[in-house]
Amino acid sequence: MLTQSRALWGSALVSVLLVGTGAVAAPASASVTGATVAAGLGPWAAPKELPGVSRVVDLKSARNGTLAGLFVQGGETVLAVRPAGSATWRPSAPAPGATLQRTDDGSLTLLWWAAGTGGAPSTLRMSRLAPDGTAFGPAEDVATGTPAAGGVDRRTPVTTVAADAAGRQAVAWMDADRRLTVVERSGPRAAWSTPAALDRLPDPVVRPDHTYDYTLRDLHLAMAADGSLALLWGGDSSYTGDGVDPDPTAYQWHYRFLEKPAGSGSWSAPRALPQLGDKPRLVTLAAHPQGGFQLLAGGAYVRKPAGAADWGAAQPTGIDAGPSAPAELLTASNGDVTAVGWQGGGPAVATRLASRGGWGAPQQLTRYAEDGSLGSARTANGAVVVTYTQKRFVSSRTVRRDFVAQTVAGGSVSKPRTLSSRKDGTTSAGRVATDDKGRPLAVWTQSADDGSSHTSYTATTASRALPRWHDYADDGRADLVGIGKGDTMNLLTRDSTDPLTTYQTRTWADTTRVVPFGDVDGDRCNDLVVRLPGGETRLYTPVCGGLPAPDSAYRRLARDWSGYDTLLSSGDQTGDGRPDLLARDARTGDLYLYALDGTDGFLPRKKIRSAWTGYKRVIGAGDLNGDGIGDVLALDTSGELWRYDGTRSGTLKDRVLVFKDWGGSYQDVVGAGDVDGDGRDDLVSRDTSNRLWLNAGTGTGTFKNRVQAGDTSYWKSWASLG
Repeated sequence: MLTQSRALWGSALVSVLLVGTGAVAAPASASVTGATVAAGLGPWAAPKELPGVSRVVDLKSARNGTLAGLFVQGGETVLAVRPAGSATWRPSAPAPGATLQRTDDGSLTLLWWAAGTGGAPSTLRMSRLAPDGTAFGPAEDVATGTPAAGGVDRRTPVTTVAADAAGRQAVAWMDADRRLTVVERSGPRAAWSTPAALDRLPDPVVRPDHTYDYTLRDLHLAMAADGSLALLWGGDSSYTGDGVDPDPTAYQWHYRFLEKPAGSGSWSAPRALPQLGDKPRLVTLAAHPQGGFQLLAGGAYVRKPAGAADWGAAQPTGIDAGPSAPAELLTASNGDVTAVGWQGGGPAVATRLASRGGWGAPQQLTRYAEDGSLGSARTANGAVVVTYTQKRFVSSRTVRRDFVAQTVAGGSVSKPRTLSSRKDGTTSAGRVATDDKGRPLAVWTQSADDGSSHTSYTATTASRALPRWHDYADDGRADLVGIGKGDTMNLLTRDSTDPLTTYQTRTWADTTRVVPFGDVDGDRCNDLVVRLPGGETRLYTPVCGGLPAPDSAYRRLARDWSGYDTLLSSGDQTGDGRPDLLARDARTGDLYLYALDGTDGFLPRKKIRSAWTGYKRVIGAGDLNGDGIGDVLALDTSGELWRYDGTRSGTLKDRVLVFKDWGGSYQDVVGAGDVDGDGRDDLVSRDTSNRLWLNAGTGTGTFKNRVQAGDTSYWKSWASLG
């Protein structure tokens, strides 16, 4: 049972995690499906130590789930591989100065420049892991030359590679004379072409008080499935002086796009792209799985479909590059695109659902993440897992930096999960990739802030069990869901791994009504029925462990259900293992059952009670007597609370008195599932003074006396409980 001291729900100590979103989108399909789909990603399992690793430089996976990591061991950068089908990392090999890149065919490539001796040019070398391979092949020479020390930091040679399933490959870099240089080959055993210079950054902009050198900001090469190549590169003459007032006229940008259509023997002339805007920086370019290319620049998304003569119109996303790294575009096979980048002061995501053709509102994950810590990976079921390093504060002082993961699917975002241990005075940072089972696998290092110790860990998600009633935080316990007065949907959870927190999504009108529902789509995660202020009613199937935004993926149940004064669910009312919906007609008081049909929607409504006009409140209570069937509570105008036990035919048994002279001071009463963890469904109420009360269930259809479970200072910010 909850106690006043440690287990208050909604005290002033509750922290808030907010995901901000925009306006409600246009309705999607009017149908609702109950067809079985793959289980959602399971909750994160306990981490395991990865001995000897003191820093995670990079982590990527091949198409078959073979993992490759660039780690620091003994002060040196090394390459380690965990083959698909194995849970063990092979012994590492030195990889000084190398970069690890994943190409659009699903292969991994290790690239590095080997310095020449005696003034000889450097040699570009490559080692490749095939899309379905388990080891990198022997190193081979690609080209000789003198690479520029490019990029923002002016130290790392900027070199990028692209490949397709047929074995065609291309590599691009900037040389010491600031020339864009490319080599290609037509197959995995073909010879590399002679390096060709395709473009050149302009000479410095010279002014009397300062010389403005061009700095390379972007170099991206992508290859579509048909072998078409796209190359985007550029930089600017940014001010690098030491106090001299800058000359705005000296700021110049040189960004150019080049392409080589499939079957063509030559590259196009470099050209500017108006879609990049006037001052591009840290642009994203990628092949699109359905053909052609896509890019993200300055918060705008642009697509060039296969065979199109030019790029399409720019679509605003609200997602931009971070301070030091471009955003990422992760595309599912059905065409859904998720942009992972930055909004304002922190990491954010936005999703373009192919079924709608437009971008949903951006959702900020946090405002306090470390620059350069953002990573992401798309899993086998289409979800995107995002990781970052989150700053934690006490009295405005940073006390630690946690490694955090969140999952994005269908435009909805899960509650953050801290993977590192919560130990003050430590910093945790890492990366995420997808393993051979299609699950996210994270590797991170937790170190003391003073650098005195480094310990690395790895973790992935576990298998998913059937969801518990009212569990929305993915922690195996019942949670409270409702609408806040600040245009939010609220999820209050208290589990064993995270502190008591309120997770929120925007923007929901405070007159929205939310009905906690069971698992409709078969992913083993609970779903939500939501009625908007105008009466439109939707079914949302959010990502496991999260809440939807208004424009997350949904299915419309009705254009206008404002004629129902009550919508509720108690779980399974018909004995078929699927949740069902109850609705009361405001005019007649008749109570209707909407049973899921298990294939493509609800069966026609069925009246199960007539003229319930004498009840001022009808409550979906869950399974109160342990028979596996949902039960209903009804509060009459005289203050008597009645229980109606459910039957396997969808009807209700005769009523039984539960409490007399009860509920007159309550503005919300909800069957909240097993709140206190004793295995029995409980009743949670909020009174008109905004105090929260718990009546613990006995498992026999009755309840214990109430215990206060939350105070006014917190609960007054909630407009309604679900």
